[in-house]
Amino acid sequence: MLKTALVQRVPWLILFFITFFFIENVDSDTALIIIFSGLALAAFGGSINLPGWFDLISKITPVQLRGRLFAYRSVFGAVLGILGGWIVSLVLDIVSYPENFALLFLLAFLITMISYLFLTLLTEQEPNHPKQLFSHNEFFKRLLLIIKEEKNFRNFLIADSLFMLALMSHAFFAVNAFEKFLLTDSYAGYFTIAMMISMVFGSLYFGYLADKHGHKLSLLWAVIFTLIACAAALLSPSVEIYYICFAGSALTISLSMVSRLAIISEICNEDDRPTYISLTNLITAPFVLSGLVGGWLANQYSYNLVFIIAGLFALASAIWFLFYVEEPRKKNLV
Repeated sequence: MLKTALVQRVPWLILFFITFFFIENVDSDTALIIIFSGLALAAFGGSINLPGWFDLISKITPVQLRGRLFAYRSVFGAVLGILGGWIVSLVLDIVSYPENFALLFLLAFLITMISYLFLTLLTEQEPNHPKQLFSHNEFFKRLLLIIKEEKNFRNFLIADSLFMLALMSHAFFAVNAFEKFLLTDSYAGYFTIAMMISMVFGSLYFGYLADKHGHKLSLLWAVIFTLIACAAALLSPSVEIYYICFAGSALTISLSMVSRLAIISEICNEDDRPTYISLTNLITAPFVLSGLVGGWLANQYSYNLVFIIAGLFALASAIWFLFYVEEPRKKNLV
């Protein structure tokens, strides 16, 4: 976990050096390729680090505390996000280009290395020792076997994939509001405040709820909040009512951060946890690209069509969570 965590952090240092020393010497197209390649490398590092990181966090955190742990993480992240936004604005205003972006990349690296320091302080009482060692072919065959035989996990994957499709709507709430109500730029700050407040209080409440009643209920609420947000985007007669969209979006994000991975750790046994986490992201992550389809639909037709389609996906996901996904806490409380 510590080795792959470095892969997630080092790209920010690379971006700092490239931006500070070389970015002005290349054309804009090349600069974009370089920057996005660095961001892609950081994302790749995060993806290979996630299974080991989550397995360790799950191992050292009791089931009944995981919801609140991820809720506090979400709240703390939201508060730091506000501080980070202020620092970004300050640096971009005071420091000239490209030194301003180079400085931000360096700050990102330093902050993530502070995070890395705390990771090294975590104590793993008993390291994982796989009962069996699989070849690559055997491992991939086993992935197919898991999907085929584990009914509850398969139903979760279906509900989660529908949920990912519904999330296409979130990227368009703000731009739709600006066009629909002819708003000034200052409303972007108001919308952000509404989201942060909703995320803070929603994370705290639903983290407690997940610990008490299980993560299926939290995920069901996450999908319902997306459905409510889509309905508000379609029907709001004023910008005051439209704030429901941003509250719903923030609650969806916070609930997903609290419960999406946590429920997987309860569906599977402890030894298989990294495999199930990786398999979930492998199958459902491509559905995040539905945002590209949503952008095309918005350009060709309207934002309302995007919200209608996303709302239908949210409704289908809610039905699947409610009737087909079993709450693993009932059978697997440890």
